[in-house]
Amino acid sequence: MFREDEIIILIGAGCSADAGIPTSTQMVKKVENLIKNNREWEKYIDIFNYVKSAILYVDGIKGSFGNNFDIERLVNVLGELEKKENSILYPFIGSWSPRLLEIAGYDFGIIREFKQKILKELTKWVRKSNYYRKFFEFAREYTYPLRIFSLNYDICIEKNKPSGIDLERGFDPETKTWDWRRFERSEVYEPAIYLYKLHGSIDWKRDKKEGNILKEVDRIPEEPDLIFGTDYKMQYVDPYLFYAYEFRKYSLEARVIIIIGYSFGDEHINSILKQALDNRNDRKLLIVSPRIDEDYIVSRLHCNDKKQVIVVNKRASEFLNELHIETLENWLN
Repeated sequence: MFREDEIIILIGAGCSADAGIPTSTQMVKKVENLIKNNREWEKYIDIFNYVKSAILYVDGIKGSFGNNFDIERLVNVLGELEKKENSILYPFIGSWSPRLLEIAGYDFGIIREFKQKILKELTKWVRKSNYYRKFFEFAREYTYPLRIFSLNYDICIEKNKPSGIDLERGFDPETKTWDWRRFERSEVYEPAIYLYKLHGSIDWKRDKKEGNILKEVDRIPEEPDLIFGTDYKMQYVDPYLFYAYEFRKYSLEARVIIIIGYSFGDEHINSILKQALDNRNDRKLLIVSPRIDEDYIVSRLHCNDKKQVIVVNKRASEFLNELHIETLENWLN
C-alpha cells in the first residue's frame, strides 16, 4: 500500500493530446497556417519568418540542424524583442538588425501585436475531456490528497472536476488571489487534489495595479500569465518559484513519480527528476507514453540504474482508464 505523498503525478502536453489540444510543435504549425491562409494574419508573415530563421540559425551554429522550432520558442523570442530598450541585454546591443527595424518599425509595435494575437489564439485550443475525471477517481481510491504537477496551460483538470470534490489551485475563493499557504497540510481542509501549474494557466491574470498579484479569472484574459521557453521557466516570481520548490520537495518524498505525456525536453524538470532518482535507489519513475522506451529516458536523465525507470506504452486516456492502486502496484513490480 501507498502512504501519503508516496505518489505524485507530473503531466505534460501528451496528456492533453487525446483531448484534441495541440502540442507546442503543432501549435506553431497552426500559427504558420493562419499566416498563410487567413487575411487577418498576413501582416505577420515577415516577423514570423525573421524570428523563425533566426532561431534555426542559432541552432545551426551550435551544430543542431533539426527543426526544434515550437510555439514556446516563438513566443519567448517575441517577448524578449518586445522589451526593446528595457531588455537587460540592451546596453550590449550595438544596433538592431536593419531588417528587423524594417519589419517591426521603430516602436516594435507589430511584435507586441503578433504576440498578443498568438496568446489569444492559444486560448481557443483548450477543450474538455472526460478522461481527466479519472484523476479524481484515483485520488479517492488513494485516500490521501494527490499532488499533480502540470506543465500544461489548459484547464482540462479544472473543467472535469466532479461536483462535491475539492480541487486546490492556490486561490482564495473570495478574493480570487493566489496564496501559497493554501498548499500546506491542514487538519480542517483536505482536497482530493493539489494542482500545481508549473508554467501558468490560461485563466490566470497578473494584476499589476494591485502589487503584481496573481488572480484566477472566469473569462480567459487576452494575456494570461504563462511562461514560455525552456530557459525561462525558472522564474523568481511566485507562483513559479514556489511550485518549482514544491516539485523538488515532493519528488524527494515520493515512492513513485507517475509521468504522463512529458517528452523530457525541459532541463530544469529533468534535473529535479534525476536528483530524485539519485537520492533514493528504490524510487521509481512510471512513464506513460505510446512511443518512448527506457533507453531514451535513461539517456535524457543520465540515470545510474535503469531499473528505476518503467515505461508504459499507452496513450494518456487509455492509461488513466486503467489506473488503480492495484494496477499501479502491478506495473511497478
